[in-house]
Amino acid sequence: MCSLPQLVMKQPAFVPLCFIALQSAEAQRRFPGIDALKPNEQLLVISDDGSVYRGAYAWIMCLWALQNYREHAQRMAHPILLPFARIVCELLSRKRFFLSDALFRQEPQDTAQLLAAHYPKHEASWSNSGASS
Repeated sequence: MCSLPQLVMKQPAFVPLCFIALQSAEAQRRFPGIDALKPNEQLLVISDDGSVYRGAYAWIMCLWALQNYREHAQRMAHPILLPFARIVCELLSRKRFFLSDALFRQEPQDTAQLLAAHYPKHEASWSNSGASS
């Protein structure tokens, strides 16, 4: 089992990625005021142009950056599938075989039902925060 940063760092990427611990002095130095975005409650992605992606959008951006997962990120950005972005990233880092190509060939409604049935315990964490610049 590996974590998302471990999975991402092992993959070829279209853009350079850097993971910084929230509690680190580097995070506070590079992103003054980051605590106002409540990073301890949700994943944050900050692009090189300063755009901030939160929650489900941040998980999508992690996939979008990777050469092998950009197509999947675009599919997961569908409004029906967006609430499952975190689950998909967790599955990719833990159980890649569950997310076979067959899963991504289904209609969004069918994919959402499959994910909801397989991972109902995550329902409380399906918050959709928007992206902002």
